[in-house]
Amino acid sequence: MHNLSFYGSHNATIALEKDGKILEVIEVERLLNSKNQGIAQYYIVHHREEIVNEIKNILYSKYSINKVNTVFYQNTHTIHKDKLYNFHEYFPADNYIECQHHYSHAAGSLYQSKDNKALIVSFDGGGNDGFFNIFLGEKGKELELLQKVDRNFGVCYSMFGNYCPQILDEHYGIQGNLTYPGKLMGLAGFGKVRNEWVDEFTKWYNLTPYDVNTENFELILDKLNIKLNEVNNASETDAQDLAATNQFVFEKEFINNIQKHLDKYPDLPLHLAGGSALNVLLNTKLSKDRKVFVSPNPSDCGLAVGMLLSNIKPTEPIDITYSGIEVLDKLLLPSIIEDRRVINYTHKKMVKLIKEGKIIGVVRGRSEHGPRALGNRSILCNPTIPDMKDILNSKVKNREFYRPFAPVVRLEDVNKYFEWDKESRWMSFCPKVRDEYKDKIPSVVHIDGTARVQTVTKKQNKWLYDLLTQLHKETGIGILLNTSFNQQGKPLVSTYKQALQVLDNTQMDNVLFENYII
Repeated sequence: MHNLSFYGSHNATIALEKDGKILEVIEVERLLNSKNQGIAQYYIVHHREEIVNEIKNILYSKYSINKVNTVFYQNTHTIHKDKLYNFHEYFPADNYIECQHHYSHAAGSLYQSKDNKALIVSFDGGGNDGFFNIFLGEKGKELELLQKVDRNFGVCYSMFGNYCPQILDEHYGIQGNLTYPGKLMGLAGFGKVRNEWVDEFTKWYNLTPYDVNTENFELILDKLNIKLNEVNNASETDAQDLAATNQFVFEKEFINNIQKHLDKYPDLPLHLAGGSALNVLLNTKLSKDRKVFVSPNPSDCGLAVGMLLSNIKPTEPIDITYSGIEVLDKLLLPSIIEDRRVINYTHKKMVKLIKEGKIIGVVRGRSEHGPRALGNRSILCNPTIPDMKDILNSKVKNREFYRPFAPVVRLEDVNKYFEWDKESRWMSFCPKVRDEYKDKIPSVVHIDGTARVQTVTKKQNKWLYDLLTQLHKETGIGILLNTSFNQQGKPLVSTYKQALQVLDNTQMDNVLFENYII
């Protein structure tokens, strides 16, 4: 029998499992081309019933299903026009089981790792079992809740984005609280920690979750003598220093809250889960003292998988890096090849384009599951070109100037270029770039000298690994700039049509569809 899981709030996701194998993970944002999309709650879409039924039809038809054994669910209830909708019930099943938010995050982390036992911290903007939970996890057993910390690190961190003029304005309650944290991390490198602000920031992080609101935040800004202009922004210098001090206190208070558990379990690996585990600066700092694991899908998009894994409790690590949806209009590929100028792919031809400074969008195989593009829905280009970051931003991405781009490198080469000797398969860490390479790969070096590196092995992604091997053979530097194939505010492309729209409406040079360069 199949089992299905359904998470309905922002980053809504549905996953299907049979015989302990995750068959498919559908992130709703990819179907609707609307980032962080909810289906039942949060960022509400029109025609929800029709969309849920269409997802059911896709899965049930593809895998010949009439009814599933169990539906695991969270946040799938909504009231619309005075009618209660229980969207998980749209999937016929023998059993329906409501699951817990942080427990699912933690289970998802444990069972995607190689670790048999771990200390697991799940923290974000909150769920039905709290905001910041600490677990002891051992495979095959129920997770043990060690502590609930009554603090909301997710909202505490992201609130600063409302007041930074460098951050493109987005409605805080719909998108901003989900997109601001990544931007604040990038901006923090341009500021400095103001010691005189630290006490007030510390008080902010120690408020109870229900006191973390705009009114109390602006009281703190007033105490810090931060003057807001007519559109509620701080000055650019103050904003950069706010971001830097925010990051400093975020790290300090996180460690303060888990220190007693770190001391009690000194030999266990530390797992970080929940949306706040996307903070690569914190992850990297913690990794200096012990083994740290962050899954490819620590945000709420990973809850559907976490619910399934907490039930099946596999003994071997589950790899769902490329378990997302197939190209939705894949049957159009023959007509695209007929209508467009096409070159048959070889690694040598691709490297030639990269050496020439071409910007190339890649759509190959199934999509990545999680927020990072890892080679199947990526934009690739040459990081050795000094202005490539600015060229890529101006021609295609249109991102804020302070946001870094990531390098991808073969695992065996990572220590050559970076002060790092471990995996960073899912861009979860940002080690220092070695001094002798900062000038050689300038377009992937952040202002603080770090890079949010992705490592890859031949087993994990043979095509990308072999491309890097060919690049290294021809240039002596086996690194590509890798960023998500999307445009500002959109999720990863899910169709050839979307990819061609980027090609036709920006200054992108080429797209690669499977084995065809267009």
